[in-house]
Amino acid sequence: MDAVPFLSQIKSFAQWASRNSKGARETQMNFLKLCPVVSQGTSMVQAIAGNSEGARETQMQFLKGVNGMVDSVPGVGHVKGAVHYVFGDREGGDNAMKAASHTTGVIGGGVGGFIVGGPVGAVAGGVAGGILMDDIITLAEVAVNGEEAKPYGACDTIMRIIKDPTDGGNYVDLIGASVLDGMTGYTAGQGIGKKIEYHRQKGKLAKTIGKENAKMIVDAGDKMRQINSNTKINSNKQQVMTRVKDNATGNIFDGHNKQMRKILKTTKDITNGPTELQTLVPDAKQVLERSVTTCAEQHAYNKALKNNPKASPGDLSSVSVKWNPKSQRPVTVQRCANCREFSPAMGTVITDLIPETPVPLIVGSGATAAAIALGVSIHALSQKVELDSDSDSDSDDQTL
Repeated sequence: MDAVPFLSQIKSFAQWASRNSKGARETQMNFLKLCPVVSQGTSMVQAIAGNSEGARETQMQFLKGVNGMVDSVPGVGHVKGAVHYVFGDREGGDNAMKAASHTTGVIGGGVGGFIVGGPVGAVAGGVAGGILMDDIITLAEVAVNGEEAKPYGACDTIMRIIKDPTDGGNYVDLIGASVLDGMTGYTAGQGIGKKIEYHRQKGKLAKTIGKENAKMIVDAGDKMRQINSNTKINSNKQQVMTRVKDNATGNIFDGHNKQMRKILKTTKDITNGPTELQTLVPDAKQVLERSVTTCAEQHAYNKALKNNPKASPGDLSSVSVKWNPKSQRPVTVQRCANCREFSPAMGTVITDLIPETPVPLIVGSGATAAAIALGVSIHALSQKVELDSDSDSDSDDQTL
C-alpha cells in the first residue's frame, strides 16, 4: 500500500493523527523508494546532492519492491515461486505463491461477479475473492506451521488492528487493499468477464438461428456501433441498419434508413426512380404513412440486386439492427409493414424471428489483455514489501 499515490499519503496522515509519527515517516519513506517514477526522482535528487550511496540504496529498495510486485502476477508469480523453491529459498517461494494466488482470487472473483452482477458485481467479486483467498492462504499457513504461522493479506491487517486498534494506518491498509482489489476485479470483469459473456450470448444466438446467421448479426451490430461512435446521430430518431448477403457470390451489402443516410451523406443512393425491390414487386403497397424508400432494407437490397440482377430470393438473406438509445447498444429489429410487402423478393429475413434481441458486443483479445494488465498493475502496487531497516538514515533525511 505504501507505493500507491494518494493512499500512501492518507495512510501516513492517519498514522500521524493516531500519534504514530514513526510509522507515518516510514510510510512516506517507503513511498519515496517504492513508487515508480517517484523513486527515480528521489534517487536523482540524492545523486545531485552528492549522496551517491543513498541514491544507490533507494534504487536497490525500489528493485526489491518491483520483485514483490512481480510476485503478484498470476502465472508469473507461481512460476517464480517454484524457482525459489528449487533453489532452496522457501521464504521467497512462499511470498511469490501467496501474492500470485491472491491476485488470481481477485481476478476470479471479479470475473464471476461481472457475469452475475455486471460492473458492480465485478467490484464486489474482486473484494470478496481477495478476502477469501487471504483466508485460504492463512488457513493453509496455520495447517503447515501451527503457532508459527503468519496471517496473510487482510487476515494480517485485521490481526494488526486487533493488536493495536489505535493505529489509523492499519485501517487505511485494510480499506485501501479492498479498494484496489475492487478496481482489479472491475478491470478483470471488463476484460475476461465481457469476453465470456460475449461468447455465451453468441452461442445462445447460434443455437436459435445458426452459427453463420449469428455471426452476420454480430458483425452488423459491430458495424453499427462503429458508425454510432464515429458520427453524431440524433438519438431521438430511430437508426436502422440492414445487412444483405448474396449467398451465391458471398458478397455483403449494408443499407441504412433515411435518418442514418443523412448522417452518412448517402441520401442520393435510391432517389432516382423505383428501387430494385419495387421493380421486382410492383404490386407492393405502402401500408405506413412514410415512404417505403426510407427503410434500411430498401437501401441494402437495392445495392445487392444492382450488383447481381440475377440473384434469386433463395440466394438472399438479411438481418436488421437498430440502435437502442436507452441501453446504448444495437438490438435486432423486425421488418415494418412496408417492408413485409416485398417479402417475395427478399429471401430469408433472419431477424424477423428474434426481434428486440440485444446484439452481443465483440470483445477482442487485445482489449481483454489490456484490461487484465491494467488490473494486475494496479494491484501490484499494493503488495506489502519489507524494506531493509538498516538503510542510511542520513540519506533519508537529505531526501526529505
